[in-house]
Amino acid sequence: MVTILGREIPNRIEELTIEQFEAITDINNNKEIDPIDRHLQVFEYLGIPESEFFDYDIADFIEIVKEFNTMPTPMGKIEPVETLELDGYTYTAQLKLTVRETKIIEKIAIHKQKGYISDMMAVMFKADHLTNAEHYAEAHLKLKAKHIRKLKAEICIPYIMFVANKIKKQVEDESTQTME
Repeated sequence: MVTILGREIPNRIEELTIEQFEAITDINNNKEIDPIDRHLQVFEYLGIPESEFFDYDIADFIEIVKEFNTMPTPMGKIEPVETLELDGYTYTAQLKLTVRETKIIEKIAIHKQKGYISDMMAVMFKADHLTNAEHYAEAHLKLKAKHIRKLKAEICIPYIMFVANKIKKQVEDESTQTME
């Protein structure tokens, strides 16, 4: 947690929920707004109204942003959680993808709709008591993603990195093939 204008707000991956991480990521990826406004929107999302910064010195604001952005745990060093308890059921995942999962996740990643990180996680985490048809059912994936959004963001990092690397490698392989 970091204290900004007398308020404790989460700023570490182990403090943020996946839902908060998704919202902050969406704000930070919005290239239509300038960097100052991005940070104001992030702080507002976390509970500090933009108006409280109106008379704030810009140099002090930049220091607050630096402190907020300090990430003590490198994202690549977070160990994957392979089991989740959601709504009384146990779900497991591994850092591997089937063709079907890759197809669904690529579709999610391309469209980057709100909540796409938890949607990808919902595809990867499966319950042993469900059939494939039940697991991949849209209603089940939506419900599971809703539960996943409430979990701490550190859980999603290894899976995001894994999927991003898979997609990157696939794009690189396709680029190499078209150049030949």
